[in-house]
Amino acid sequence: MRNTWIKTVLLSACVSLPLWSQAEDIQPEAGSDLLIWTDSSTLDYMKYAAESFNRDFGYDIKFSFRGLAPIDAASRLIQDGGSARVADVAEIEHDLLGRLVVAGGAMENLVSSERILSTFLPNATAAAQYAGSNYGFPVSYATLALFYNKELLPVAPKTFEEIIQFGNGFNDAKANRYALLWDIQNYYESRMFLTLYGAYEFGNQGTDAKDLGIDSPLAQQGMNAMKMLKAANRSNPVDMRNAQVRRGLFGEGKVAAIIDGPWAIQGYDNSGVNYGVVPIPTLKGKQPRTFSTVRLAVVSSYSEYPKASQLFADYLSSEKMLLKRYQMTKSIPPVESLMEKIIVDADEATYAIIAQGFHSDAMPSIPEMGYLWSPMASAITAMWVNDQPVNQALDHAKSIIEEQIAYQE
Repeated sequence: MRNTWIKTVLLSACVSLPLWSQAEDIQPEAGSDLLIWTDSSTLDYMKYAAESFNRDFGYDIKFSFRGLAPIDAASRLIQDGGSARVADVAEIEHDLLGRLVVAGGAMENLVSSERILSTFLPNATAAAQYAGSNYGFPVSYATLALFYNKELLPVAPKTFEEIIQFGNGFNDAKANRYALLWDIQNYYESRMFLTLYGAYEFGNQGTDAKDLGIDSPLAQQGMNAMKMLKAANRSNPVDMRNAQVRRGLFGEGKVAAIIDGPWAIQGYDNSGVNYGVVPIPTLKGKQPRTFSTVRLAVVSSYSEYPKASQLFADYLSSEKMLLKRYQMTKSIPPVESLMEKIIVDADEATYAIIAQGFHSDAMPSIPEMGYLWSPMASAITAMWVNDQPVNQALDHAKSIIEEQIAYQE
């Protein structure tokens, strides 16, 4: 009901206007006082954006800010919305969008939908949609890449087979020395192998929860290919679940290559290791498709200032502000024209992540995605550690996920 009321109010301000002009013709509510939630590393940028927003449009909107991790922001909107003051605009990771919409915490986008659909990467536009409607304004994206020690691997690996070959004379589990590490049990990192031959999590581009593809013949083929990498990674995946352990070994020169994301760059810089970054190498001639995570600025359906909130969230997704965000935080904008500008003089890590982004898929944002993580972690463990046949492990995971989905219906 609240979303419907807000939508009626906003549409009354822009009825019959083309989508391109809606943001220009809506005026913020008098006395708007917006609370913004973003993660701590982005607070300085967000304060700059608020000042720039008021300056560009001659507004006098008040802003306050709180550093809050995206997962916590989504949870707070769901748990506290309607009973306590929550953000008017919050930044979340897109895979939480479905839960937030179903809980009634996110307001549908009423400005710039056509602009976003026509200018943003398909991954980003898909990430901002739920049940055919647009929620949230994409502001950045991230995906995985391969970080490698240039002292150990002077030539950047283009294939996983090269890393396997290097590991033949390098691996020593007793000395914690490995050619390759990643968080094997974490489906976010291992999904690139399950989908190597075209498998998927949910059908219809991640929106059909009744079409679960994680045990298909293509998925089995992909996971069998992943098992080849045991030759390069003899570590105990339970021990390596701790990111600090993995990254510490890489920093000590005991790991030749590690799969990680842009969130780890600062730590690697601080370690002093001479490292390079490249897109994910091929395996058996196939290019792995990683998950991409899109950061969204969402408008709370509980906001007392829906017009001001929509306008500010829209402003955060403008090309001007996406470029400024990159300059201040290194967050990559999910807009191809901006990526083309950035990549010209980008550092090695940014270049690699942008390149891998073209071989990535946005995580499904439907609520049912939450049921995959634990069963898939168990399935991967059964295959990798216990040598359970791939088809048995994936069939078991599928049955658990289907039971959980059915229970919630």
